[in-house]
Amino acid sequence: MSEIGSVQPVDRPAPVVASIPAAAPARPVAAEPERTPLEPAVKIDLSADAPSPAPTEADYRAQYVRDADARQMVYQVVDPASGDIVVQLPSITVLKARAYAEREAAQTTRAGGQTAQVDRKA
Repeated sequence: MSEIGSVQPVDRPAPVVASIPAAAPARPVAAEPERTPLEPAVKIDLSADAPSPAPTEADYRAQYVRDADARQMVYQVVDPASGDIVVQLPSITVLKARAYAEREAAQTTRAGGQTAQVDRKA
């Protein structure tokens, strides 16, 4: 067994205190400029010739449509004023991808009688 009695503590030098420069004199605070009142957050025009408000989500019409290419039901939210489709589930991209995949699978089946095998080796 070794003895620790021969280990002596290290003399540490006195801590160095850095001198801190005096704070700069405070600048006088400039007077605040005059504030102009803000406009109201909401303005409502109740006159008879006021423009009609923009349609809200409550004004939209929901419908189900059968997509002919993908042979699938599609949910659409339509703006009745313009007839534009606001939301569609599944999206047009997904419908096109499904229709393409089904068409390719049908052509492969017709051509070779079997579906093509996927090579999963890296």
